[in-house]
Amino acid sequence: MSDDSFNAEQFEFEQASTEQPNPDQGERLQRVLSQRGVASRRASELLITEGRVKVNGEVVTELGTRVHPVKDRITVDGKTIGRPKPRYLVLNKPPGFITTTNDERSRWTVMDLIDVPERVYPIGRLDRETQGLLLFTNDGEVANRVMHPRYRLSKEYHVVTTQRPSDHQLHELRQGILIDEALVVPDEVRLMRETAEGIIIRLVLHEGMFHVVRRMMDKVNIDVAKLRRHRIGPISVSGIPLGAWRDLTPGELEQLFQAVGMSREEADKANARRPMQLEPIGGYSPPPKIRHPKRYEEVNRFNEKQGQGSSGPKLRISAKPGRDGDPREGAGFGKRTSLSPTRRTSNATSRPSQGNRNRRTGGSR
Repeated sequence: MSDDSFNAEQFEFEQASTEQPNPDQGERLQRVLSQRGVASRRASELLITEGRVKVNGEVVTELGTRVHPVKDRITVDGKTIGRPKPRYLVLNKPPGFITTTNDERSRWTVMDLIDVPERVYPIGRLDRETQGLLLFTNDGEVANRVMHPRYRLSKEYHVVTTQRPSDHQLHELRQGILIDEALVVPDEVRLMRETAEGIIIRLVLHEGMFHVVRRMMDKVNIDVAKLRRHRIGPISVSGIPLGAWRDLTPGELEQLFQAVGMSREEADKANARRPMQLEPIGGYSPPPKIRHPKRYEEVNRFNEKQGQGSSGPKLRISAKPGRDGDPREGAGFGKRTSLSPTRRTSNATSRPSQGNRNRRTGGSR
């Protein structure tokens, strides 16, 4: 999705994807206990029903009770369990990564690009081929507020197209596009500049709908060669290399808190408790397109024959070609290399182009 539409699968404290998010809802108590290493989820439920858990001094026996993971004081058998340090990260997502915490098909996800000891989750979603700003946190209240439409956080997208849009097409966009029987009127539509990759259109929206930007462009017949999200509210991706991440600065966090109706005092408390990695870490360079796909097909056939009992040498290639020669589209694309982007410590380092990105070996992370 090229938007921030609310997604319950990312945050287990939401009961269902159709449930209206409540910024004051918090997380399920048994989940918090499990996260902090007290016991498994099932064993934590037993602790609660036995009356061994207290929240702010009061015994809680009802399963599904929601608590604030940072503000509430939780004790088990009279012992206070530690509170996790809050984290607020920003990632410059590259294309080819799934926005989810765990993929059953073992494809590469955005979680493979970041490496922090805290359990963080992406806020909202970007579809697989959309790149740009993606926020992560373990603060459920902030996550809900960022995604909730009542706070009207603007989202700035940069649409790269190969042909210059006409004045009529831009006028149609500014007047609003009907998506799912709702009129989506952008806050701003303008041509930014012409570059080697194409002409860039700046589009600013408040709405969060499924594939909203791509669907708007499709309605006015503007081809989308690339799509980048540049900004959410006061937070932008400027200065962060593709595939790299960092923590929000104290000033950025304070601005974000204020944008979603939280106080400066709350931001100060979060800043005082959280670790901060302010220099971008990681990086990723997409693999180059294969110029001679037929040659790769010949190499694959040769290797298949060698694998049928022949002891001769095999030719090594990184991926089978796919549509337009892009190895990410090939059936062989997706094998994880030994060098993980989550372990990089230098700034703006590039991930090797060999190796495949659609699927990881060894199942989950």
